[in-house]
Amino acid sequence: MTETQFTEKQILSGIFECWSDAMGTDRPFDAETRVDLHMKANDEWEDTDLADVFYRLEKHFQFESTLEEWTQELGIAGPFTLEEWEQEISPKFTFGALAQFIQKRAVNTVSFQPVMVINKECRPAGVFYGIEQISNQLVSAKCPVTPSTKILNAFRGYRLNSFWSELSWRSEVRLPRLTRRWDFLTSWGCIIAFWGLLIAFPIVFFTGNFYILLGAVLYEITTWFVVSLYIHCSDPLPPELQTFRDLAVWIVDHGGDAEWIPVNVAPNRT
Repeated sequence: MTETQFTEKQILSGIFECWSDAMGTDRPFDAETRVDLHMKANDEWEDTDLADVFYRLEKHFQFESTLEEWTQELGIAGPFTLEEWEQEISPKFTFGALAQFIQKRAVNTVSFQPVMVINKECRPAGVFYGIEQISNQLVSAKCPVTPSTKILNAFRGYRLNSFWSELSWRSEVRLPRLTRRWDFLTSWGCIIAFWGLLIAFPIVFFTGNFYILLGAVLYEITTWFVVSLYIHCSDPLPPELQTFRDLAVWIVDHGGDAEWIPVNVAPNRT
C-alpha cells in the first residue's frame, strides 16, 4: 500500500465535505477564508465547540492529535485580548491553516495517478485503480469491483452515499449529486415522526395514556424502517453513470484545473 501526502486541494475538498455534513451549510470557502468569519456568516461561531470540529476532522482524515497541538499550531491557544484576536490571531486562522495542519499528519493511501497500460500512460485506468482502493480500504463493496461492474451491485443505500462522498473529495472532482425522486417525502416523514414523539411525552404526562407514546414510538420505528428500505432500494445514480468504467471516464473528463468548491453550488450531500 503506497502512502502519499494529501494535496491542499484534496484536504480543502475533504474539509468542505466534513463541514457540510456537520454544520449543514453549503457556503463555499477557500484557503484564504477566515474560519471565524465563515462561521459567523452562518451563525455558527457562538454555539460551536472548536474541539468538536477538530475531532470530526481527525475522524474524517483518519489521524489523531491533541487539542493542545491544534490550538498551539493554529495560534489560537490564548489567552489573548479581543483586540489581539481581531488584529493578529483570527486573520491567520484560515481554512488554509487547517489544511496545513492536517497535511502534516494525515496519510493518503488512495492514488488516482495515471498508470501504464501496454507502455502507454492511461488516466482512466489510474482513476479506476483509485476507485478500487476506496472499495478495498474505506467503504467495503458487496462484490468485486471491475470496470464492467454495475455501481449499484457493489454499493447501495448509505454505503453508496459514503462511497460517493469519499470518491468526490479524494479525486478532487465534484461528482453529480445523488438524487432520489421521493427524498422530500422521506424528509417530511422524519420531521413528523420527530415532532410526534416530542408531543407525545407531555400528552402522556397529563393524560396517563401510554398508548399514545407507544403509537408515536411505533410510528418512529416504522418511518426509520421505510426510509432505510427506500434509500437502499432506490437508484439515485445519473443515467450516464451505471458502471465503474463510466465513473472513471467521467472523472477524467471533468477533472480539469477548475476549483472543486464552486461558488453557489450545493455540496454533494444526500
